Amino acid sequence: MTAPTAPQTMSPTAPASGPPSVDASVPAAVPRFCAPAHSEQSTGRGTAVAIQRAGTGQLTEARLLFPLTPAPGAHQSRVEVMAEALRDALTEAAADLATVRVEARGDRAVVAVRTFADDFAATRARIRDCLDEGRPHEAARVREAAGRVARRLAAAEAAPAFLARSGFLAAAYGPHPYGRAASATTADAVDAADTAALLHGTPAARRRSVVVGPGPAGELLAQATALLPRTTTPAPTAGVSAPVPGPRRTLLHPATPQTLLRLGGLVPGRGHADYPALQLAALMLGGYYASRLTLVLREREGLAYAPRAVLDPLGAHAVLTVEADVRHDGAARALTLIAQETRRLADGGFSVQELRNAQNYAVGSMAMACSSRSGLASTYAAVLAGGLPASWPARYEERLRALSAKDVARAAAAHLAAPALTGVVVAPALIPGLPPAAPGGA
Repeated sequence: MTAPTAPQTMSPTAPASGPPSVDASVPAAVPRFCAPAHSEQSTGRGTAVAIQRAGTGQLTEARLLFPLTPAPGAHQSRVEVMAEALRDALTEAAADLATVRVEARGDRAVVAVRTFADDFAATRARIRDCLDEGRPHEAARVREAAGRVARRLAAAEAAPAFLARSGFLAAAYGPHPYGRAASATTADAVDAADTAALLHGTPAARRRSVVVGPGPAGELLAQATALLPRTTTPAPTAGVSAPVPGPRRTLLHPATPQTLLRLGGLVPGRGHADYPALQLAALMLGGYYASRLTLVLREREGLAYAPRAVLDPLGAHAVLTVEADVRHDGAARALTLIAQETRRLADGGFSVQELRNAQNYAVGSMAMACSSRSGLASTYAAVLAGGLPASWPARYEERLRALSAKDVARAAAAHLAAPALTGVVVAPALIPGLPPAAPGGA
């Protein structure tokens, strides 16, 4: 969960060696986050969560969450086609009453609905009818959606960034379905049976709905419960292989204008005790403008414009991704510097002020993300998608503030520095200091 950059207290430059410097004379802002009260009800169709939120516009925001179970084969292509067909069907059903979006990832599909409070009951009924009647899985609709997705992927597959993303997923997940990126060929082969099995492949009790609006709490909860579609019988799903990260590789792309570094790997997910400390470590490494990667790779070395590190919960794990697009002649140097900064975090080479900056940024980001009805609904949907209870945000700030430098260093040592980050480098040619080329050169 991220938000626009909060005020920072770190200096804009760093010394030639050692950890970034901090200007302790600048007073630190201390943002606060207070989780809103929520109502919750569980039924055989799933769990409904309602949050009363006053404000202008009298708008209601809803999120309907479908957990997705990965299956062998072209899982990611099925996800993209399913999302496209679902979006078409629900937009058609809602018509002029609401704005409907579908956000789909490997582990979940989230239907986002925005409507006036007075129109929400009618909108909810239309959405449920559409889902219960199976309109998103009509053969012609899925066929059209598959064609559109395949054409988009075909246009993107020659880009260096697409190669970098696909290669990174394969390195991070190995044979697991999440490791196989969507492709034009596999997307074009997706049919209605695939999309129906994907959307309804998990027990209905695992579904979640979130409603944030200005009405009475009891009424919001009743509407959130009524948004959940009827129960279905999940189709049996074949077992999938466990993620097995692979070694770093260099992928050759002669037309890439910069060398693309995509490093990272699987770390514990949001429900793990180490996750809050990992979140702070990732922020200090590259999660905001005054982070180590920006100060070292951009400000000190001039190698990359916008390096970053992102911690992204997905399924049972989270994925740490370190991204930097660098000059060709500085790629090997950038790899060394990233390893050095990761090692320094693991060794506790950061100040109390640097840790406080990361805590303030994380808390401020959560507060900003939850400052609107839309952000609040999406934040809670993401929490629920991770298998956590709706009460999880209530202690978010407390968990982060309680962490010491030793806690963060220990988590960084256990999950970021050992083993070393895997990933890919996309370069025009293999030069000294880069990882071995992948078989076949790509």
